[in-house]
Amino acid sequence: MRKEKLLKLGVFMLFGLAAAAGQAGAEDRGSDPGGRRMERPRGGGGEGFRGEDRAEGGFRGENRGQQGGRSIIKMRTIRLSRPERLEQGRIVNDNRRIAVPRRFGNGAEIREQELRVPPSRHSEIVGDLGIRRSIDRARVDERVRNRFYWHDSGGRRFAHFRDDHDIDWFGFYFGPTFYWTRYYGNRWWWYDPGYARWVFWWDGYWWWQGPGGLAYVYMDNNYYPYEEGSVTVQKAAPVSPAEAAPVPGTGKQWTSPDLRRMVEVTGTQDAAFLYDRTGPSPVFISYLGREVSNVRFSGGAAGQPLQILLDFKDGTFALFDEYGKSMQPQATGPAPDLPASPPLLAPGATGAYTPF
Repeated sequence: MRKEKLLKLGVFMLFGLAAAAGQAGAEDRGSDPGGRRMERPRGGGGEGFRGEDRAEGGFRGENRGQQGGRSIIKMRTIRLSRPERLEQGRIVNDNRRIAVPRRFGNGAEIREQELRVPPSRHSEIVGDLGIRRSIDRARVDERVRNRFYWHDSGGRRFAHFRDDHDIDWFGFYFGPTFYWTRYYGNRWWWYDPGYARWVFWWDGYWWWQGPGGLAYVYMDNNYYPYEEGSVTVQKAAPVSPAEAAPVPGTGKQWTSPDLRRMVEVTGTQDAAFLYDRTGPSPVFISYLGREVSNVRFSGGAAGQPLQILLDFKDGTFALFDEYGKSMQPQATGPAPDLPASPPLLAPGATGAYTPF
């Protein structure tokens, strides 16, 4: 518990520094971990904090008032072990692609749609011993270039293709979508067209190694920096407006260090309400959310903007400004240089590969 509190406090302080640098006003745009403008994601839906598609419209930290349609940015800190840092010669970064087949080996038309986001279902592939054995055999036995070899293992259909550079590609066709990958440097690699980068699979997630070896992990429909053994992800969560602000004094109260703001958590749903305390009596400002377990403040002195952090009972937390507006951190910095491409493979070479 102490570790989790320290992690949240560190995130709180980090967001405070970002806000002080004037970055808190970019709710309507996203930036990737390297500071480039993010394309508006495509698709919709997700699986908790690991979505198969990026949510339409991305994340928006705006407070749309008290009359419905409002959302806040909830965050969660997840503990992860760091992948081994890859040397440049083991990083895939080239423009090679293959023309995906239009028909299966039996002649049937392929109607599945190609994934445009990192495929979370890849865990089913690497965890299937039968598929892994079939892939190892395919690399040894299926050596004719520019030919699609089709396989079926336990109801999961996949294809193998060896290109002119003796690079082995594997396409996986199960469910409503398909995707193609490469195996290089003892890693699975997938090309993310939305961000024009190669990402690799490790320990259940897709990762991108940024400039200087910085690691970013794909979670909750976005790339997040990996720091100190953890990743903090964020998710837009709708907030039902409160019917009316209660009279202050009915619940547990937290007051900011500068005495200008007060948050009261009250009622059977532990709802949080923000009040202004600069006048003779508290004045209601904003309803922040329900199922709140703790309230903390930061800033409010020495020119630092006041920030409010709420801990929720489900383990998530959210950051607000002094007016109750949900805040979202923004990455800044120059666009990073891409790492060097791996060496070309000579004809007949098997490449940097070891069995699973």
